[in-house]
Amino acid sequence: MSWSIHHVNLEAKDVRRSAAFYAAVLGMEEGKWAFPESRGYIPGAPDRLALFPDGRQSHTGLHLIKGDPDFAARNGFRHNPSLGGHFAIEVDDLRVVMRRLDEAGIPYSDGGVFAIPNLHNIYFEDPDGNLIEVNQRV
Repeated sequence: MSWSIHHVNLEAKDVRRSAAFYAAVLGMEEGKWAFPESRGYIPGAPDRLALFPDGRQSHTGLHLIKGDPDFAARNGFRHNPSLGGHFAIEVDDLRVVMRRLDEAGIPYSDGGVFAIPNLHNIYFEDPDGNLIEVNQRV
């Protein structure tokens, strides 16, 4: 199965301060987040969420998000992708990954298409407790 890193999501205590750092120090240009019609709970104000696109696809690159303890519960997730950061892997067949997780007894949160247009994502933890997002274009 082919895969690639889709994005890295970092929790930011002050999103605007962190965004200014990445722009000024690394010369990264901030982009604009687009939400799907089926948007779940994801605060999209500039003081809560920032995108630094890498130009490969919609929303690939660096995401900054203000941690939200209620994020998981408000989306019906077992996992909270707004706390502690995570990285995202894009695959060509998300169902294969979900089947493997089911077979291994590893719980995951199925977000469907909720934060990024045309991107179905799931969240789960590796054996060390690192949160991983795996997604697929739909």
